[in-house]
This record gives sequence, C-alpha cells and structure tokens, in this order.
Amino acid sequence: MVKKKINIILLVVVLGLWGSVFYKTINRFFTSKELAVNNSAGTPTIKFNQINKDTFALENVARDPFLNKQVQEVISRPQRQYVPNPNHSGAVVKKAAPAPTMKHLIVWPAISYHGYIKDSRGEMVILKIDSKMFRLRKNDLVDGLMIKKISSDSLEVDFNKERKIIKRFKI
Repeated sequence: MVKKKINIILLVVVLGLWGSVFYKTINRFFTSKELAVNNSAGTPTIKFNQINKDTFALENVARDPFLNKQVQEVISRPQRQYVPNPNHSGAVVKKAAPAPTMKHLIVWPAISYHGYIKDSRGEMVILKIDSKMFRLRKNDLVDGLMIKKISSDSLEVDFNKERKIIKRFKI
C-alpha cells in the first residue's frame, strides 16, 4: 500500500516536470515576439555603448605538430643584378634571380645529463629536458629525442635526424 502511494506521488511529480518542459517549448512558438516600449516624455532615453571587437596577433608556430620537428625558417633572397645585354646597345636587361632558398634551423630543447644507472634490465640515464626530469633507456623516445648510445660520462642523442653528444652534468 505504501509503495503504491509513493509511485502515484512520483508519477504526478514526473508528469508535472515534463508538462512544464513541453509548455515552455510550445509556448515559444505561439507567443508574439514583439515587445511594447512605452517611451513617455518623463523617461530618459537609454544609450547603448558600442562594443569594439578585440583583435590580437597570431604568432608563428616553431614546432610542426605532425612531424614533431622544431624548425625556424630562414629565407635568403639574393639581390637583383643588372647586367648589360651585349646584343642591344645601351639598354639594361634584368637577369632572372634564382629562386629563394629555405634553410631549416633545428631548435634543440635544453638537455642536461644528470645520471647513469645500471641494473638487471640494462642501462638507464637521468635526463633533464626543458626543465623536466626523465629516466630513459636506450632507444626511448621523448619529445622527439631518441637515446642512441649510453655511457657513464656521455650520451648520444638523435633529434630530427641530427645527432649530438651530451656530456654528463657534474656538480
């Protein structure tokens, strides 16, 4: 008997909630959207402030998210040279300038070699890469860096097809 009363009360509450949702939804479509503005001589007019658009400058992205490469492009353009034409008297003809070349400068992250550990599973090094500490083994990949060779005093690292040897940081 008690369960039946609770079910009836809950059913009435649910029907009331859904009824109010349907009423608000349907009421939007059938009511007028015009607002009556009563502007009498005694009320002041309202002035709206204009909102200006916010602008900002986009910065060039130095890291390629798909290839995990950090590059800076340097464009060198040769200056135009004016060469006199031997077939034509007195006229100056422009010589076609070669296409501009692009050099990719690879920006290496800040790397420091802090420790060497040898255990039953092999060799491990402690590296600080861009102010983050990592424990890495041979052929581990972190932020595009791959450890190629490990020794107790130095480390050989690959980054974007370039190799560097990093000496151990001593206190």
